Amino acid sequence: MKNKNIVFLGTPDFAACVLEGLISEKYNIIAVVTQPDKPIGRKKVLTPTPVKVVAQKYNIPVYQPISLRKDYDFLKEMDIDMLITTAYGQILPTEVLNMSKINNINVHASLLPKYRGGAPIHRSIINGDKVTGVTIMEMVDKMDAGKMYAKDEFVIDDQINTTQLFEKLQYVGRDLLLKVLPDLLENKIEGVKQNE
Repeated sequence: MKNKNIVFLGTPDFAACVLEGLISEKYNIIAVVTQPDKPIGRKKVLTPTPVKVVAQKYNIPVYQPISLRKDYDFLKEMDIDMLITTAYGQILPTEVLNMSKINNINVHASLLPKYRGGAPIHRSIINGDKVTGVTIMEMVDKMDAGKMYAKDEFVIDDQINTTQLFEKLQYVGRDLLLKVLPDLLENKIEGVKQNE
């Protein structure tokens, strides 16, 4: 089961934490897709994404297309069992979703169907939510609309800020994914459709 070929797509620290978890559990990550390096700071130093840093540490091939909708031919050469995304930052086209044999899953930092799309952690803080969490969900060609496979809640402390919540939720996401991934790889979880 851990020999299944996984392509991981993600960008920030949140995603890097999830990727580290998969690697530490000896899952077979055959490639990583992340956003292009960006100039950071006053001196505009070209800086790799946190996910790229982790992938390079373990000698995993890294791809950084500007637009995955236009540039995904590199994936056609791979024998992909599953795509896993975590805060990648681009919507995956149907052609890419159809490349995997088993399923495609996303680690999403909200309790869906609440806060689909970008910045779910920011939105939970802005709205004064008392509880947030992570959802492991099916990826479909529509924003965060697939079936939900698992959720884990996290109580938001009054003192917590967005940065701290990001940090806490990355571990919630990592642990939840590692808990359900064996069953997902064997198609043992039915999933629950989201209420539109």
